[in-house]
Amino acid sequence: MKGKLRDILTKAATSAYGGPLPAFEIERPKSKAHGELSTNLAMVLAKSAKKNPVEIAKTIAENAKKSENDPDGLLENVSVAGGFLNFTLKRQAWLDSLQNLVALNKTFGFSGAHKGQKAVVEFVSANPTGPLHIGNARGAPVGDAIASLLKAVGWEVTREYYMNDVGGQIDKLGQSILYWIRHEGDEKAEGPEGYQGDYVKELALAAQERLGKKIPSDEDEAVRVLGRFGIDYLSEEIKRDCDDIGIHFDSWIHEKAVLATETEPVLKQLKEKGVTLEKDGALWLATNDEFLQDRECVLVRSDGRPTYFANDIAYHVDKYRRGFDRLINVWGSNHHGHVPRVKAAVKSLGYDPEKIETVLYQYVRVKRGNDAVKMSKRAGNFVTAREVLDEVGMDAFRFFLLMRAPESHLDFDLALATEKSSENPVYYLQYAHARLCSIERKAAEAGLPLDFGLGTLDLNLLELPEELEMIRLIHEYPEEVARAAEALQPHRIAFYLLELAKTFQAYYTKAKEDPRYRVISGQVDTTSAKLYLCRALKLTFSQGLTLLGVSAPEVMIQENADS
Repeated sequence: MKGKLRDILTKAATSAYGGPLPAFEIERPKSKAHGELSTNLAMVLAKSAKKNPVEIAKTIAENAKKSENDPDGLLENVSVAGGFLNFTLKRQAWLDSLQNLVALNKTFGFSGAHKGQKAVVEFVSANPTGPLHIGNARGAPVGDAIASLLKAVGWEVTREYYMNDVGGQIDKLGQSILYWIRHEGDEKAEGPEGYQGDYVKELALAAQERLGKKIPSDEDEAVRVLGRFGIDYLSEEIKRDCDDIGIHFDSWIHEKAVLATETEPVLKQLKEKGVTLEKDGALWLATNDEFLQDRECVLVRSDGRPTYFANDIAYHVDKYRRGFDRLINVWGSNHHGHVPRVKAAVKSLGYDPEKIETVLYQYVRVKRGNDAVKMSKRAGNFVTAREVLDEVGMDAFRFFLLMRAPESHLDFDLALATEKSSENPVYYLQYAHARLCSIERKAAEAGLPLDFGLGTLDLNLLELPEELEMIRLIHEYPEEVARAAEALQPHRIAFYLLELAKTFQAYYTKAKEDPRYRVISGQVDTTSAKLYLCRALKLTFSQGLTLLGVSAPEVMIQENADS
């Protein structure tokens, strides 16, 4: 529908002001009083046309009504408000547009807009020196949903985890494990200076069981062996957590491998480009960018070891070499300062820094009602993702971490996430889908056809204002997917689905008192039209929930979907 309206506006504007036209938006107004659709075309034309936006809007409105610009008679009403053009479309236009939607089935909302383009989404990438905690885990469903959205609009997507498995952190972990091996059973032991938490004691026990006499007697060698053991053990644990969150990576890139093969050539190139300097015995990145004037821009330490920053530059260079058109990083907000430095480095090497896009998410506070949940004894100073996942399940885990913009702080309410009521947003959404499935089951039991032969289907029988509103909302879905993919904002889909569910649930509830709202009635043709609308709704819920990695159950506890 928006595409058809865009064609009308393009004809109406170019006939008066010529072309090509600047980019303009067509959106659903926040207030229904402003119509069904609205555009800022007159506002963006004002500069080039050198006219008042209101005057431009009035001219476009008059032209849009002409039959040569609106040959299908799509427009019911056009109005001007402060330079914005507001439109109401004819009811028949919305009904006609619904005709072939159900036939799309699982391709509804998908497009090939970016077919042939490649994107890599790097997310989670938690340090394997401790359990995956709920803060890092926020990036799991966010990154996964971003990848799904990109695939929905045609991108070829690689989901990637970058494993930080080199550096002093390994020795620190090895020292902590060795401490508990030496203090096994010592109740007075105060704990190591390194990593805290009961998980380190678990690692010490596991190391003794699996390595036994293979643990070297030499302390430095023991630290090395135990550090590597701990990293491998925790990496496998993180992989299991990701699997249970529904995250499946296409590739696992190890910093250790990047350091062994990629870092040195990249450092050599940076030196050849003249963007490094030696200071205090270390090698620094030294471009003209002012944000590089701090110690985090060290590439090689004074002892000769490359930094994480150097390895990360090499890792990003490898992404360019693999031919990705869009390099997306989903990182914690503490990486804010790292973003411009990586961009400056790749730019100095001749790569387009604008291909790198970073979603920075805020960390999560876990609550139970109004009370903050205490930190995990196992993790030492965090609530683990596993604790939350085991309590609320995968669907609530993912949806609650997705229903706010990543840059917003998030309170994860365990009590709400496990509640089976309309107060729980994921339950509310899934219940709407299950209710639609229940309506279809009842229709099948009554012997009503559900194959929807469009030749005999009369959608003009959808006469209620709520039915037309649901049709309008259904037609928003493909555009919401496209916008969410472009802006890397999966929470847009969560917001959209909740609005659709609210509209449907209100419609459904009215059936208890008003027979016009009952889906299944003695009027066969009207029932068929309503069942078709329900099928379109069910398809939209299913598609949207699937993009978020949340299940769309057909039956739920306490389901009571009288039709």
